[in-house]
Amino acid sequence: MNEDQTVKIDTRKLFNLGANLITAGFFKQKPEGAKKLFKQLKQGETVKGGQLSAESSGAAIPVMLELDREEYRGQFNFPNFEVSIKALLQKFETEIRKDRELKQLNTLTNQETGGILFNIPSGVQIDEHINVLMMAVDPKADKLIVRLIFMPPEQFIS
Repeated sequence: MNEDQTVKIDTRKLFNLGANLITAGFFKQKPEGAKKLFKQLKQGETVKGGQLSAESSGAAIPVMLELDREEYRGQFNFPNFEVSIKALLQKFETEIRKDRELKQLNTLTNQETGGILFNIPSGVQIDEHINVLMMAVDPKADKLIVRLIFMPPEQFIS
């Protein structure tokens, strides 16, 4: 894809893309593959998860997966991460059950970058630590990044 081409993707399709990428990466492959993906993300790597093709032009753009764990509290290991991922996907499933067509999908958009944060926080408590995981999609010139972000839990505790 060159600089002059722009692709418009419906927010609901981005949500489904992200949810499917997470599901495929952690639950639709063997445990060894999921653990390898976790290790790569834990080390700060951006991991290729597939590609998105435009139906009309056939142009393809890589879809990458990243993890921001700066705000994670407690021991960061695969079992704890897996609990967070399962809780996030469960929250996504609940949203879909409430609104099959995702017409009321709550998002926050970064006007400068075009990045979208899906405002569906998923909190889990492991031992005394509370962690909140969210998903964002960040378009770049040459790729689309699905980012899992641990948020400061204080902003969600009432």
